[in-house]
Amino acid sequence: MELSVIIVSYNVKEFLQQCILSVKNAVDGMSHEIIVVDNNSVDGTPNILTKRYPEVILIANGENRGFATACNQGLARAQGEFILLLNPDTMLQEDTIQTMIQFLEEHPEAGAAGCKILNADGSLQLACRRSFPTPAVALPKILGLSALFPKVKPFAKYNLTYLDPDELTDVDAVSGSFLLLRRTVYEKIGGLDESYFLYGEDLDYCFRIKSAGWKIYYVPFTKIIHYKGESTKLAAFDNFIAFYRAMDIFVRKHFSKGYSVLISVVLRIGIIVRAAIALIGRLVRKRLVMLVDGLAITIAILAAHQLQPRPLPNYPSLLSTLIFYLMLWLGTGYAIGLYERRELSYSRAVVASILGFFTSLVFNVVFRRLIYSPHLLAWAFIFIAIFLPGWRIVLLFLQRRRIITQTSLLSKALLSRRTIIAGAGKEGERIAKKLRTHIEHGFEVLGFVDKTYVNEPVAGLPFLGVIEDLPEIIRINRATELIFSTDRFNNDDILALIDDIRRYRINLKIVPRHLDYILGKSSVENIEDLPLYEVDYNYYHIGNRLVKRLFDIFVAVLFLVVTIPLFILVLISHRYRLTKKQFQGIDGTHFYAPVLARLNGKKAMPLMQKLPLLWAILNGDMSFVGSELKTSESDGRFLRCKPGLTGLYRLQNNHHFDENDYQNFEHYYLQNHTFFLDVEILLRTILHI
Repeated sequence: MELSVIIVSYNVKEFLQQCILSVKNAVDGMSHEIIVVDNNSVDGTPNILTKRYPEVILIANGENRGFATACNQGLARAQGEFILLLNPDTMLQEDTIQTMIQFLEEHPEAGAAGCKILNADGSLQLACRRSFPTPAVALPKILGLSALFPKVKPFAKYNLTYLDPDELTDVDAVSGSFLLLRRTVYEKIGGLDESYFLYGEDLDYCFRIKSAGWKIYYVPFTKIIHYKGESTKLAAFDNFIAFYRAMDIFVRKHFSKGYSVLISVVLRIGIIVRAAIALIGRLVRKRLVMLVDGLAITIAILAAHQLQPRPLPNYPSLLSTLIFYLMLWLGTGYAIGLYERRELSYSRAVVASILGFFTSLVFNVVFRRLIYSPHLLAWAFIFIAIFLPGWRIVLLFLQRRRIITQTSLLSKALLSRRTIIAGAGKEGERIAKKLRTHIEHGFEVLGFVDKTYVNEPVAGLPFLGVIEDLPEIIRINRATELIFSTDRFNNDDILALIDDIRRYRINLKIVPRHLDYILGKSSVENIEDLPLYEVDYNYYHIGNRLVKRLFDIFVAVLFLVVTIPLFILVLISHRYRLTKKQFQGIDGTHFYAPVLARLNGKKAMPLMQKLPLLWAILNGDMSFVGSELKTSESDGRFLRCKPGLTGLYRLQNNHHFDENDYQNFEHYYLQNHTFFLDVEILLRTILHI
């Protein structure tokens, strides 16, 4: 066989199909094989390859094993005299493979070669020809000098930007997105280094090829297009961290011995510094709303300070006051979920302003010396109550007036609501058309998911995958909104999915056809005649869960301290014994908890039976208020919140409930949970009201 083409794929089915078609055109008349190693894609890639391209050899991994490992799987299977490592997000010219093979045949000293690689806009992709990152090459790159002086040779050696892109060049390395090598190279040096998960493995492989005595050439006589980053932007790992980790591995592996310790350390420090700068930039973009709020609060406090009858005596006092109020108001906003899922909610911004003010009053009463002036607090509250919701309302107004469009930089940074529609039927299509027509609401419809695979686009939008893979689909698409169409998903379906996706920062919405929507509170957003009911789950808010846990610990400790003497006395006098019993826990787990039983086998009094369960509450397996407590021998009902000593089900006069009743009680509690609701349920249970 003349050629083996190895493609590692991950959630890029559209690009992969285009790539395969371009390869088939480029290998016409050649004996060849195409090997696709799929790293556990959830977009239906294996299904599409099996149906549409049965001649392609498919290796389907059950997990994402990384680029190097997947390439090695393909290399072990390859039979060709020449081997091409090719990215799935590439498109070849018809003459590309023939030209490159002919070049290797005419240059026996060449072990590998790469062609000219263009970006989608036609510009040269700099990674298609590189030098090894020796200290003299890497430091200008790390310091940014190569970007400032791309034509100055001492500064531009890493990507060789000082050379003519149409010049045939003997280089250190070419890009792994198109790397053609001889089989004899693979047989001599082996596969790629699997220490690299992604990035750096091609640079390392080229280093080993050169070390084995072969040359590597950049061949500009043919070209391909590389839609760079399509696979990596959907990766489960952090590709940013993977890149800098790969650079660190390369330096430690190849340069630690050949250079002084000082130079090696300088290189590694440079990598860390560049990584830190890039990480800070990412964090700024991720927390842009919080930063804007912080700026608004800072301006409000400084403005309030200018209105004071007496100024602060020195700047350190002003700075400490500013930091104190900034942390207090932002912390209040974070506690009520303003920066979790509803960053642009002006109503929550108003609530955060009010709660921050009352929290400040409490601190003013308790720590009088820490608070500068009640006047400052009052004026700061007025300004913050205007600024925090104000800039959100202005943005919403600008977007609805279409002054800011969904494609603008500001809209993408702040207003884009990345939306997945669950249900690829007629109702799902109707929802998609409405959302795409009314762009002023900021919905960016990414595609559809459903219970079964749909191989064709729906309403001109891609099918993202099946509902079983919804958590992964949400993550790789960075979705912020999930809208259910009720013609494909009923309440039970939605309830079951909530457990899988609750750890993601995503807003759940449904479009009811007959107003038969999920039980509980909701906010309504009307887009023409399309009502979107947003379901909010208070139980999963960090602040509510923390308060609930602290309440459980406090009350459990209080009960134990008060009742332990009585408990020991009853234990001895009534001949009780402690045993362990297995109960159903949250998320399908089980736990053991102590219970009381009489030595004669009779059951203990109900109150005495429950006292040992306080230990399970302290351990975090149970709560005072939650789902119904059941033993592991009972039906295997999946609990969405911890079992409790009591719950909403205990407050009903009719105790003959079926499974749907218990689910409704549990779901209502998840949506409406607050500290005060727990206290009310507990008191009413104790008083039998």
